Amino acid sequence: MSTLIIGFLIGCAFGAILYMGGATSYRRILGTLLLKDMWIIKLMMTAIGVGSLGIYLLDMGGLANMSVKPAYLWGIAAGGAIFGIGWAVAGYCPGTCVVGSAEGKKDAIFTLLGALAGAFLFSLAFPYLESTLIQPANFGAVTLESLLGVNGIYIALPFSIALLFLAFFVLKDRYD
Repeated sequence: MSTLIIGFLIGCAFGAILYMGGATSYRRILGTLLLKDMWIIKLMMTAIGVGSLGIYLLDMGGLANMSVKPAYLWGIAAGGAIFGIGWAVAGYCPGTCVVGSAEGKKDAIFTLLGALAGAFLFSLAFPYLESTLIQPANFGAVTLESLLGVNGIYIALPFSIALLFLAFFVLKDRYD
């Protein structure tokens, strides 16, 4: 039960950061997609930089358990295409449509309902897709750590530093 409460509180904090960072603002999202407004990209780079280093440090301290999911080539390609098209059309990604729905934005509510319907339809189609499309393209748990043969912290640390450096010192907030 306490794990659910902690997860809920972390989710609320994440949603608050998205909201305060402007990630549900149509103008910000459009500016990001047009590569004119870097604010959301900087927000994402900061989150990925802090998160990737943080999860490795938590795992090293025994406070987290890293579990890498198998890489399904067709699933990654199809999921990336659906994610990109959905973000471009609706202006929301899965996290921001939940936050936008909590704000009462009707377009976000419809996006969330569409995402839930899509997830439901996928769950119905999964048994049929698994044997024909998913398993033949299953490459297992592929990581840079296993490919390079080094501890993941040695990848996460420079990666995090590079992302944070880009976010704070290279990217400008606006490009006109």
